[in-house]
Amino acid sequence: MCGSDRRMLPCAHDVRRLFTAVALAFLGFCTTIAVAGTVQTGDAIAASTLDGDSRHLRGEARTARTLLQAEEASNCPLPKVDMRRDRYQCVVWRKACVDQNVIVSFDPDVHPTTSMGTLPTLNVTDIMYNIPSKYGIGDRYRKGSALRFPPLYVRPSNDMEEEEELRNPTFSKCTLPILLYAHYPYNAAETYRYIFEKLVTLQEAGFFNRYVTLVPGVPPGTKVPSYTKFWYNSLSDRGVVSLSELSSRRSTDTPPNVTWEGTHIRCFEHIVGCRIRYDGYGLRFYNAGQHVVRHYMPHYQAQAASFEQQLFEKRQIRIPEDTGTLRVVFISRTPHQSTVGRTILNEAEIIQKCNNAEGADLPPTEWGVPYQKYFCFAHIFGENQLMDVWLMRQVDVILGMHGAGLTNSLYMKPGGSVIELRPFGFSGRESWANRYARFKTSSLRELPWNVFWYGIDTFNASLSEPGIFEQQDKPHFSKFRTIKARDRHVHLTWAAFRNHLLNIAAVARTFERYMSLRLSGAYYITDDVMQAEVPGNDPHVEKNRQRNFTSPEEERRRILQLPVSNRNLQIAATPDRLAAR
Repeated sequence: MCGSDRRMLPCAHDVRRLFTAVALAFLGFCTTIAVAGTVQTGDAIAASTLDGDSRHLRGEARTARTLLQAEEASNCPLPKVDMRRDRYQCVVWRKACVDQNVIVSFDPDVHPTTSMGTLPTLNVTDIMYNIPSKYGIGDRYRKGSALRFPPLYVRPSNDMEEEEELRNPTFSKCTLPILLYAHYPYNAAETYRYIFEKLVTLQEAGFFNRYVTLVPGVPPGTKVPSYTKFWYNSLSDRGVVSLSELSSRRSTDTPPNVTWEGTHIRCFEHIVGCRIRYDGYGLRFYNAGQHVVRHYMPHYQAQAASFEQQLFEKRQIRIPEDTGTLRVVFISRTPHQSTVGRTILNEAEIIQKCNNAEGADLPPTEWGVPYQKYFCFAHIFGENQLMDVWLMRQVDVILGMHGAGLTNSLYMKPGGSVIELRPFGFSGRESWANRYARFKTSSLRELPWNVFWYGIDTFNASLSEPGIFEQQDKPHFSKFRTIKARDRHVHLTWAAFRNHLLNIAAVARTFERYMSLRLSGAYYITDDVMQAEVPGNDPHVEKNRQRNFTSPEEERRRILQLPVSNRNLQIAATPDRLAAR
């Protein structure tokens, strides 16, 4: 009240306060309606957490309206991110540009010239990356896998911007970048496990649509790996780009494939930033692999004849179409990779034995399974990822040393098998090896499993030879025993390989048959066909059901009493070009 008399009317500033309170209440009511409307339409991208007060709500509503108006005003498919589906506390920069790996904010709600708000930040300094090198991933070095991302620099715009584009920015309503950071971007298996599978799950849940531009987090100035681009391209109709490339100072008429405008632009109505953590969300690894297959199916079908010709020209291989042949591909390594380590030293000899197998080495006719003979061949994965997907749709089994190449198994048709070979000293029960291929094919979120994991651990030291890092033992190479053991070369025994070929033929792409082998421990053996794991140590099945196997032959007789999955066998026998119709 004005003065000391309480009977007096409110003075002017009290009236202003009352009017402001009423206005804010009305704005809050309108905001609630606007936000509720976005829930109904699913078209909203919520503002980042600014203050937690009415400013935040006003920003949410205005952001939703801006996107809806942009959709009406523009001729491009509107990129959409629904922050209600966010699992990782992602942040949003509104009206922001990117300039040489820096995010420059023009948002009046958080700009120091117009607001007391705080610029949204994304903490990526706790994320580790592995240094890329000609030798492979950086965990071969003492500190090569523990390098930290530098802070992501975010600043407000100012009156002394060096670039004309930042002095007079035009904010794109058609292109919406999402910055995505996760551990170990230079390891394919880790990229698949830590982030790609989760992105597939997030997109299926409606977090973002196909019209966004994906920006993988890599150290400034370094390339995005080819496998990351290949996988991410299945999630977006725009190209995949690093922040360094997106934010480079290039001419605005440069034609990139990462913007809907088709020109090099660096200013956007919204930029989203996410730090993806490895947690219990998703864990649907086979689903992610099949997402890649579905996306690229028209592409690899169109090039199938070319891929067949390449196989023949390089290795004189023609994959038989006969469904009675168990087709096995070996993950071969380039000469440079072989110098480093993890090579099957007798690869050619084992492949020859496989292709010449007869008599007791082959599944007996009385088993009643479709597979009556084997066809084995070697292939170098990673040189053409599209060809790799096509090839994995043609085979029944993939065999390789512990490594990222086994991730290709997730492209297989239901009931496919993977055989993981490990060198002496790198047994799964002695190290973290079982967290990778076995875990990805045996996720509890995807029961019944569609890919069946088999293991061969080398327990005979004479069957392994040191890799280059163990031979040289230089101070800057890893000091960890298991890392050096992982890169040893291996001689694969025919006895162990033959045993798993018979197991896989008897299983005949049937989950129940495979699970019987799993519970008995017969799926995971040593080089001399002994049980490699003590019952109770398989973390992916019930511990109280695990037991020792008596003999491989007895376990196969046991599973042959179970019915086969005709569905899986039919899918495997049907070419993709027919199954896709």
